[in-house]
Amino acid sequence: MARLFWMTLMVAFAGALLLGASWAAAFYTLGDLLGAPPPQMGTQTTDLLWQGAPELPGHPRVWRFAFGPTLIPGAPTVRIYISPLGQLVRTEPADLAERVKLMERGY
Repeated sequence: MARLFWMTLMVAFAGALLLGASWAAAFYTLGDLLGAPPPQMGTQTTDLLWQGAPELPGHPRVWRFAFGPTLIPGAPTVRIYISPLGQLVRTEPADLAERVKLMERGY
């Protein structure tokens, strides 16, 4: 019984490490997209959509970072979808990277 408990604990710990590494990879990609320092993005919510994102074609598993209200011109709310391996899947608005670069240059 002790061995089963120990194995369950080790599997849970390994899962937590993988989840943390996945979040770190997604957060690193987010930082690359928004730059340093990032613009004022308002309130942030982060969700792991393990069942898939119904708003994306093919419903891939993604991390969804949502921000609002932002100071980015023309983007009062922003959603960024990043795969569990850290690859950018989609941004809303689609031209978010260009808007952030324009904002950094002073519009």
